[in-house]
Amino acid sequence: MGLIVTTGATGRLGGRVAALLAAAGAEQRLVSRQAGRVAPLAGARAVSAEYGDAGAVRRALEGASTVLFVSASESADRLDRHRTFVDAARDAGVDHLVYISFYGAAPDATFTLARDHWATEQHI
Repeated sequence: MGLIVTTGATGRLGGRVAALLAAAGAEQRLVSRQAGRVAPLAGARAVSAEYGDAGAVRRALEGASTVLFVSASESADRLDRHRTFVDAARDAGVDHLVYISFYGAAPDATFTLARDHWATEQHI
Protein backbone atom coordinates (compact mmCIF):
# COMPACT_ATOMS: atom_id res chain seq x y z
CA MET A 1 0.00 0.00 0.00
CA GLY A 2 1.43 3.38 -1.00
CA LEU A 3 1.04 6.76 0.61
CA ILE A 4 -2.59 7.68 1.32
CA VAL A 5 -3.69 11.29 1.65
CA THR A 6 -6.76 11.92 3.76
CA THR A 7 -8.42 15.32 3.53
CA GLY A 8 -10.73 16.81 6.11
CA ALA A 9 -8.53 15.28 8.79
CA THR A 10 -9.99 17.48 11.54
CA GLY A 11 -13.57 16.65 10.61
CA ARG A 12 -15.76 13.75 11.60
CA LEU A 13 -15.45 11.67 8.43
CA GLY A 14 -11.85 12.46 7.49
CA GLY A 15 -10.70 12.13 11.08
CA ARG A 16 -12.39 8.74 11.50
CA VAL A 17 -10.99 7.40 8.24
CA ALA A 18 -7.52 8.66 9.18
CA ALA A 19 -7.73 6.93 12.57
CA LEU A 20 -8.82 3.65 10.98
CA LEU A 21 -6.02 3.82 8.42
CA ALA A 22 -3.48 4.58 11.15
CA ALA A 23 -4.72 1.57 13.13
CA ALA A 24 -4.18 -0.54 10.00
CA GLY A 25 -0.59 0.71 9.72
CA ALA A 26 -1.06 2.87 6.62
CA GLU A 27 1.38 5.63 5.75
CA GLN A 28 -0.68 8.82 5.57
CA ARG A 29 -0.49 12.50 4.94
CA LEU A 30 -3.37 14.33 6.60
CA VAL A 31 -4.56 17.48 4.88
CA SER A 32 -6.37 20.21 6.74
CA ARG A 33 -6.72 23.96 6.47
CA GLN A 34 -4.90 24.10 9.81
CA ALA A 35 -2.41 21.24 10.20
CA GLY A 36 -1.83 22.20 13.84
CA ARG A 37 -5.38 21.10 14.67
CA VAL A 38 -4.90 17.55 13.34
CA ALA A 39 -4.73 14.87 16.01
CA PRO A 40 -1.39 13.04 15.94
CA LEU A 41 -1.64 9.52 14.50
CA ALA A 42 0.96 6.80 14.01
CA GLY A 43 2.40 6.82 10.50
CA ALA A 44 0.78 10.15 9.65
CA ARG A 45 2.07 13.63 8.96
CA ALA A 46 -0.23 16.65 8.88
CA VAL A 47 0.06 19.39 6.24
CA SER A 48 -1.92 22.56 5.62
CA ALA A 49 -3.67 23.19 2.32
CA GLU A 50 -6.78 25.08 1.27
CA TYR A 51 -8.72 23.37 -1.53
CA GLY A 52 -8.61 26.54 -3.61
CA ASP A 53 -4.81 26.87 -3.40
CA ALA A 54 -3.60 24.74 -6.31
CA GLY A 55 0.08 24.93 -5.35
CA ALA A 56 -0.50 23.94 -1.72
CA VAL A 57 -2.80 21.10 -2.74
CA ARG A 58 -0.35 19.81 -5.35
CA ARG A 59 2.46 19.79 -2.77
CA ALA A 60 0.21 18.06 -0.23
CA LEU A 61 -0.71 15.33 -2.72
CA GLU A 62 2.69 14.69 -4.32
CA GLY A 63 3.74 11.07 -4.00
CA ALA A 64 0.26 9.87 -3.02
CA SER A 65 -1.14 6.76 -4.61
CA THR A 66 -4.63 7.28 -3.16
CA VAL A 67 -6.43 10.42 -1.98
CA LEU A 68 -9.63 10.59 0.02
CA PHE A 69 -11.24 13.87 -1.04
CA VAL A 70 -13.87 14.97 1.49
CA SER A 71 -16.00 17.68 -0.09
CA ALA A 72 -15.56 21.28 1.00
CA SER A 73 -17.99 23.10 3.24
CA GLU A 74 -20.79 25.11 1.68
CA SER A 75 -19.67 28.40 0.13
CA ALA A 76 -20.23 30.49 -2.98
CA ASP A 77 -16.93 29.27 -4.48
CA ARG A 78 -17.21 25.62 -3.41
CA LEU A 79 -17.34 24.21 -6.93
CA ASP A 80 -14.33 26.28 -7.99
CA ARG A 81 -12.39 24.97 -4.97
CA HIS A 82 -13.39 21.40 -5.85
CA ARG A 83 -12.22 21.84 -9.44
CA THR A 84 -8.93 23.34 -8.26
CA PHE A 85 -8.40 20.36 -5.95
CA VAL A 86 -9.18 17.81 -8.67
CA ASP A 87 -6.84 19.52 -11.15
CA ALA A 88 -4.07 19.66 -8.52
CA ALA A 89 -4.55 15.93 -7.84
CA ARG A 90 -4.14 15.23 -11.54
CA ASP A 91 -1.06 17.45 -11.71
CA ALA A 92 0.43 15.72 -8.65
CA GLY A 93 0.08 12.34 -10.39
CA VAL A 94 -2.46 10.84 -7.97
CA ASP A 95 -3.41 7.32 -9.12
CA HIS A 96 -6.73 6.95 -7.31
CA LEU A 97 -9.02 9.79 -6.18
CA VAL A 98 -11.88 8.81 -3.87
CA TYR A 99 -14.45 11.61 -3.71
CA ILE A 100 -17.09 11.78 -0.99
CA SER A 101 -20.12 12.86 -2.97
CA PHE A 102 -23.84 12.90 -2.24
CA TYR A 103 -26.59 10.37 -2.88
CA GLY A 104 -28.75 11.60 -5.72
CA ALA A 105 -26.18 14.05 -7.08
CA ALA A 106 -27.57 15.37 -10.37
CA PRO A 107 -27.62 18.56 -12.42
CA ASP A 108 -31.31 19.05 -11.66
CA ALA A 109 -31.31 18.02 -8.00
CA THR A 110 -33.50 20.17 -5.78
CA PHE A 111 -30.80 20.27 -3.09
CA THR A 112 -28.19 22.81 -4.24
CA LEU A 113 -25.22 20.95 -2.78
CA ALA A 114 -26.21 17.81 -4.70
CA ARG A 115 -25.76 19.82 -7.91
CA ASP A 116 -22.26 20.86 -6.74
CA HIS A 117 -21.42 17.21 -6.08
CA TRP A 118 -22.64 16.22 -9.54
CA ALA A 119 -20.53 18.92 -11.18
CA THR A 120 -17.48 17.79 -9.17
CA GLU A 121 -18.09 14.18 -10.23
CA GLN A 122 -18.24 15.30 -13.87
CA HIS A 123 -14.97 17.21 -13.48
CA ILE A 124 -13.27 14.14 -12.01
